[in-house]
Amino acid sequence: MERLHQYERDEFINICKEHGLNYSDKRLLVLEAFLGTTQHLTIAALQEHLESQGQRLASDFIGETLDLLCRYGYASKKEFEGQEIQYEHRHIGWHHDHLICADCGRIQEFHNKEIEALQRQIAQDRYFTLLHHNMELYGICGECRKQRRPGIPLSFVLPGEKVVIQRLLGGKQVQQRLADLGLTPGTTIEVIKASGPGPIIVAFRGSRIALGQGLSQKVLVSTNNNPAKDIG
Repeated sequence: MERLHQYERDEFINICKEHGLNYSDKRLLVLEAFLGTTQHLTIAALQEHLESQGQRLASDFIGETLDLLCRYGYASKKEFEGQEIQYEHRHIGWHHDHLICADCGRIQEFHNKEIEALQRQIAQDRYFTLLHHNMELYGICGECRKQRRPGIPLSFVLPGEKVVIQRLLGGKQVQQRLADLGLTPGTTIEVIKASGPGPIIVAFRGSRIALGQGLSQKVLVSTNNNPAKDIG
């Protein structure tokens, strides 16, 4: 891997010379720090990494260098939902996709030959010339699932999750109101909207229901995948 990075460093210098670009020692420091990690990095994270090595560089300069690396094929800029812009090393001849945890933001790379072959076949069947593609799968990572416990308030659930109602809190009137809406223990619901101003939107049995923040706190749910009732 070190030989590959040295080759890419020398290649980058040659490209800069050919195009009359500045390849100062500071810019090469950013390049080497970036190539030396396998993580997805924000500008701030790379700046912190450089500072840990005794190199203090302005964030604007680091961002400019990363954009230059993207322009010449050494990096890719990624914009995952709900996260800052991140950069990853672009390896020639190797494609990968991403699993993104909607809870902690962790990003996992994966490559699946069957998926890649299926995508090429779909394009071929439709006489479509496939140039590139990007697959991002959002969900909850294993570590975050371990930390969760049954009976969390509905207001804490992320959009897109399907959960099972465990129990209802509040007095008889509140519980009856929820029951009249069809929200009873054992029912599976899908959260459509949970953040931002306004009510929480959930779906079940083919309908959408809006719940105020206060009322949603009274609905305790489990994120397991073994619902007692189907949503239909």
